[in-house]
Amino acid sequence: MRITELRNHWRTWLALLLAAAMLAAPTVARAHFLWIVRTVEKNKDERLQVYFSESPEPDDPDLLERVKDAQVWRLDASGAGTPLELSLADESLFSDLGDRAGEQAVFALSRDYGVISRGGEKFLLRYYAKTGPAAGHKHWQTHMAAKHLDLELIPSVSGQQIQVQTLWQGKPVADAQVKIAGPGVDEVETASDEAGNVSFRVGEPGLYAIRVRHIESRGGTIGDQAFDSVRHYATLALPVDSSVASAPAKTSPKSPKTNDAESKTAMYPKLDEPVTSFGAAIADGALYIYGGHTGGAHSYSKLEQGDELLRLDLKHPTQWESIAKGPHLQGLAMVAHGKQLYRVGGFTAMNEKGEEHHLVSQNDAARFDLTDKKWHELPELPEPRSSHDAAVVGDKLYVVGGWQLQGEKDSHWHTTAYVMDLQSETPAWEAIPAPPFQRRAIAAAAHQGKLYVIGGMQEDGGPTTRVDVFDPESGKWTQGPSLQGDPMNGFGSSAFAVGGKLCVSTLK
Repeated sequence: MRITELRNHWRTWLALLLAAAMLAAPTVARAHFLWIVRTVEKNKDERLQVYFSESPEPDDPDLLERVKDAQVWRLDASGAGTPLELSLADESLFSDLGDRAGEQAVFALSRDYGVISRGGEKFLLRYYAKTGPAAGHKHWQTHMAAKHLDLELIPSVSGQQIQVQTLWQGKPVADAQVKIAGPGVDEVETASDEAGNVSFRVGEPGLYAIRVRHIESRGGTIGDQAFDSVRHYATLALPVDSSVASAPAKTSPKSPKTNDAESKTAMYPKLDEPVTSFGAAIADGALYIYGGHTGGAHSYSKLEQGDELLRLDLKHPTQWESIAKGPHLQGLAMVAHGKQLYRVGGFTAMNEKGEEHHLVSQNDAARFDLTDKKWHELPELPEPRSSHDAAVVGDKLYVVGGWQLQGEKDSHWHTTAYVMDLQSETPAWEAIPAPPFQRRAIAAAAHQGKLYVIGGMQEDGGPTTRVDVFDPESGKWTQGPSLQGDPMNGFGSSAFAVGGKLCVSTLK
C-alpha cells in the first residue's frame, strides 16, 4: 500500500471515530468570564449589558445571580469614573445609559468571584471587563481604568492591525495568555510581549472578543478560605468598523488539489461494536486497536470498556481478529516502534454497570511483541494518567498531557511529561522540562525530530487549537502554528507524520 493511500484512508477513518469519541469523553464544565457590551434595544434606548459567558453573548441566566453585585463605571479622562447601577434581566445584567447614551464612552467592570478549588489547587478568581467606542477612537487612550481595574486592556489601531496592550497595575505584562476571536478570523491564542502587546489583523467589521489571563503566584486567605494563587481574567468587547476591517466578507479557503492517481479512500470492515476513546497504531502492515469505550454517552462501567487488542491486516483487510487481552482501559495512548506496540496509561471504570461512576486513571505501561504475540510489562508511569498522548521520537517514547481521574476526588491536571529510552537495557521514565500548558484530549506526534503537542482541552479556557513543540536536542518548548478553525477543531484530534508532512485529523 502506498503511503499516500494510507495517509488518506487513515485520516478519514480516524476523523469519523474521533468525532464519536467526543460524545463519550468525561465532560468538563465550560469556563465563564464577565463581559460588558453596549446594545441598542427595540425602542432605540441604549443599554450596557453584562454577560457571564465564554464569549460576549447571553448564556445560562441562572449564573447571573452569582455576579449581580459586580461594580461598573462609565470612565472619564480623569480616570475617576461614574458608578452605574445594574439591574437583573432574563439574559443579562444591564444598566440603562439614559440621556448620555450617545457619548463615545468607555466602560469598565470589576468583580471578585472568590476562592475556587480545582484539580487540588485553590485560587482566588478575579474578573475585569471593558468596552467602549469603535477601535481607533481617541477615548481608548485617554479614558483609563487604572483606578478601578488591576488588569486592563488598551486597544489601538495601526492600519488594518489592532494592537492590545495588557497592563497590570499600570505596568506592561509580559507572557500573559491572550485569546482573540472575531468575525471573519480564526481564534488566536498567543502571549503578550515584553511591552505587554499583542497585534492581530482583523477580518470583517463587528464585535471582537479579547481575553487575557494573568496569574499571581501568591497565597493568602479570604475569611476562612485559603488560596495558593490569584487568577485574573480581563475581557475587552471591542467594536471594529469598516475603516479598520480588512475583509468585506468572509471567504472559504480553496481546498488543495490532490492527485487522484495517488490519493484514494479505502473502506474497511466494521468493528463488532461501536467504540470510542481507544488506542490505535499501525505496525508491520497492520492496524491495531486496543480497549476503548463501548457504552452510551456519559455511561461508564468495566463492562463498557474494552480489554482486547484487535488487528486488521491492511494488505488483506477482510476482518478484524482479536489477538490478545489485557486490562479494561479507555483514554489510553498506544504507539508503534519497530515490531513493538507500546500501551501507556488510560483509565478504568471500577464500578459495575448501573452503579455510581468510579473512574480511576492508571499508571500501567506495557509493550506487545508482534513476534511472540505477548504483552510484556514496562516500568509504571510516575503518576497515573489518562486522556493524554504519546509519540516516539528517534528511539525514545514521550508521554505528555492528560489528567488523573481519582474517583470521587477532584481530577488532577498534569503539569509533567516523561520520556523512556526504548533501546536501554533497563528502561525507565525520566522527566523532561515541564510543558508550558495543562491540556488533555491532545494529539502528540513526532515530526522532523521534534515532539508536537496539538490542541486539546485546557484546564481553564475550554478547547484550543494551540500547538506546542518540544525539541529534544535543546530541551526547550516553543509554540508552533495553531490549527485552523474554531477551538473545537483542537479537541480530540489525531496527528501523525507521513511522507515528510505532519497530518492532523480534526472534528471539522
